[in-house]
Amino acid sequence: MFIFSSGSLFGFQNQPQPRDANLLANPQRTVHTFLHWQQSGHQNPDYVIKTMKLSDGSEQEKKELASQLLKILDARGLLIDYDQIPSNPNYADSLSGLQQYILFQSLPEVYLTKTAQDEWVFSEATIEHIPELYQATFSGWVTFIVDNLPEWTHQEWLGNKIWQYIGIFLWLLTGLILMKIFTFFLDNYVRKVAQKTKITWDDDLIDSVEKPSGYIFLVAFYFLTYSNLQFSVSISHFLSVTLEIVLSFTVVWLFYNLADVFSKYLGVLTSKTETKLDDQLIPLIRKTLRFFVVVMGIIAILQNNGYNVASLIAGLGIGGLAVALAARETLANFFGSITIFLDRPFKIGDWIKTGEVEGTVEEVGFRSTRIRTFYNSLVSVPNSNIANTDIDNLGLRQYRRLKTELNLTYSTTPEQMEAFVEGIKAIVKANKHFRQDMYEVHFNAFGAHSLDVLVYVFFDVPDWSTELQQRHNFFLEVLRLAKDVGVEFAFPTQTLHMDSFYKDEPRKVGEERSEEELAAAVHEFGPDGKKGKPDGIRIFKDGEEVDFGANK
Repeated sequence: MFIFSSGSLFGFQNQPQPRDANLLANPQRTVHTFLHWQQSGHQNPDYVIKTMKLSDGSEQEKKELASQLLKILDARGLLIDYDQIPSNPNYADSLSGLQQYILFQSLPEVYLTKTAQDEWVFSEATIEHIPELYQATFSGWVTFIVDNLPEWTHQEWLGNKIWQYIGIFLWLLTGLILMKIFTFFLDNYVRKVAQKTKITWDDDLIDSVEKPSGYIFLVAFYFLTYSNLQFSVSISHFLSVTLEIVLSFTVVWLFYNLADVFSKYLGVLTSKTETKLDDQLIPLIRKTLRFFVVVMGIIAILQNNGYNVASLIAGLGIGGLAVALAARETLANFFGSITIFLDRPFKIGDWIKTGEVEGTVEEVGFRSTRIRTFYNSLVSVPNSNIANTDIDNLGLRQYRRLKTELNLTYSTTPEQMEAFVEGIKAIVKANKHFRQDMYEVHFNAFGAHSLDVLVYVFFDVPDWSTELQQRHNFFLEVLRLAKDVGVEFAFPTQTLHMDSFYKDEPRKVGEERSEEELAAAVHEFGPDGKKGKPDGIRIFKDGEEVDFGANK
């Protein structure tokens, strides 16, 4: 597609008028002769038909061919940049080496060739293709209707003929009606077929393509039929460029949505696998496809509108160093994401703690990882930080520890203490959600206000919610046990004794024992003593010891 040079409409009206002998001296002169002498105000058919010398038809037929070719160029919005046409009489094509000049790369059928008389004229192939190009450019029935319209519709108003204004209205209306028919067919036939299938991604496919495909159909109709309105070359060029850009955007929109559908389909496939790594890759694949579609769409639009994308990319390469320096953090985050996927320290849904952030992993992107905290905020942590920071993956725990101390009052007897400790062990043994090969429950310390029982157990549960539920169940069982064995839980208290109440006789603390009795008590708890029980107190039921140790 060619663009006007700065100056007049075709870039040649201000050129000096050539002599008759110079009308076909070079490609530039021939194009000037063909276009200039067909413009209103200075038409000269005798000059124009000289460009059709290779035609075997009559002068009238040559005139008709020239007129049809001009209408084709105008209707398709093909602008000629006169300054770009070679003025060298001995010009040769750089690729083929032949002395011929193609006017438009988008219309290679139309080209000039040099004759044996050193004249540049339209080639025989061009002359043969003109009728075919005319039929491809203008609908036969539209041409028939226009030719048979009343005379008043061919009168001009504001630069265009009246029938063209009517045609614009009918053209727009027809496109909208056809789009409605297309979307109706898509909704009432294609969608119903998709709903009958067992798979769901085909329904997502219909939802994704419905709107963009409808607009693609509409814009494509306008793009293929705008030439029938037979506007001037400037208006046709504007319509051509605008419709082509809009059509490109709608196609990009379609493939952008298809990227989502493809990602959902991959999600269905990866959900059937055991590993979670492929599930983490789906968001990255979706973003990559979207980015690729947008970039390729922009490149296609620029290329179709005459921009040299290769030189543009080369120019970006020159500034690549500056961009790399400016985007080093982005690159660090990108390589951090690669490290995460290769090392796999966590997966989507894991409960992790990294730095000061703790929560559930929702998404791993190119730049950052999004973590949903337990107060429901969403924190984005740069991947470079995660790759260089310790990660505590609480979600990969097989067991979840519970360590606590239960405080009993000092009124608890040794037998009650032993029964309480063994009862807790029995509770652990009876619950399948506890780790059975490792737990510790012991009378552990004499506290300032209580007898302390250490409880050190592990839950075998899949998530935090189940852990909380099992904690709840366990503590309820402990409460019930305490009631059954007759112990009470202590809480911090202070007892104030007022010895002045006893006047001259101080309050007695404990029981008095003679020196002999004290020595006998010590001996009884020593080696071979009758009261000593170094292995602890045992309780029995039906003659059997009650023991729920971890090794039982």
